[in-house]
Amino acid sequence: MIGVILAGGYGKRLKPITDEIPKTLINIKENYTIMDRQIYDFKNIGVEEIYILSGYLGHKIEERYGETDGEVRFHYFCEEKPLGTLFSIRNLLEHRSDEDIILRNGDTVTDLNIDRFVEFAQNSKYGMTMFVTRMKSPYGIVETFGDEVLSFKEKPYLDYYINAGFYFLRRPVFKYFFDDYFDKDVETTVFPKLVAAKEVCVYREDTMWMGIDSEKDLEMVREEYSNRTDTPSGYIKTLYSHGKSSIVEYFIKSGKSQKIPSGKNSVARVLRGNGLMVSGSNSKYKENQIIPLSSELEFRAFENTIIDVTAT
Repeated sequence: MIGVILAGGYGKRLKPITDEIPKTLINIKENYTIMDRQIYDFKNIGVEEIYILSGYLGHKIEERYGETDGEVRFHYFCEEKPLGTLFSIRNLLEHRSDEDIILRNGDTVTDLNIDRFVEFAQNSKYGMTMFVTRMKSPYGIVETFGDEVLSFKEKPYLDYYINAGFYFLRRPVFKYFFDDYFDKDVETTVFPKLVAAKEVCVYREDTMWMGIDSEKDLEMVREEYSNRTDTPSGYIKTLYSHGKSSIVEYFIKSGKSQKIPSGKNSVARVLRGNGLMVSGSNSKYKENQIIPLSSELEFRAFENTIIDVTAT
């Protein structure tokens, strides 16, 4: 299994930032780019080779990551002229078609549980698995009864799903990328043909997903990453801090463990009823009990779980 990142866009709606760097190298926090996060995701599921399909300012990506960082090897296919995602993937498959592929767009950030996504895809009968996420309305919704306004909902999630730009491709469907098409993007060429051949299934997960396509999107993802640090098992985020008091949010993905360090007068809420346990200490604590963190404890989540740890 290899990782592939589509990173050939111009990022025109993010100018002037993208006058000097490709969109994937924009910082979402200090010294932490969109692509840094994506590479981190691949490392955490054991991917050892990452192929970057670039175009505009692609040499900047190669300069940043080089051939290897000691954990993964990087390979680059850079278009001199923009030829579309179909050509980019076809070019990759002409050189590397011996392993299944995790393919992702280079301008998205997500807390998707990729281990679970891959397991789902590998156990399915379909050649392509697509991660879909619930669509968020770009506008506030007004609910009415006749002429009367009943309520306002500020940009709610809708009962529709959108393509999240994250795919698992199995080797038997690679041949579809070499058919003759009039268009140049996989969304309008290969994907409809795979759907017609009944080769596509979807994976749903309610989790953070952000597509970064404008200054407003960038502002939102940077706000999400303020006081946040990604970990192999999820993330740690400081929600509130004043003097010696703080509230820290720990997000743990299913099947992962995360250690929470001790701190003076720190406490955590035990949420075993929601699939969370304190490793090695289950018999000591009751559900929803507040416990002091006098020593480092390891938490394990069986479903996506958030723990709030308060230090006073």
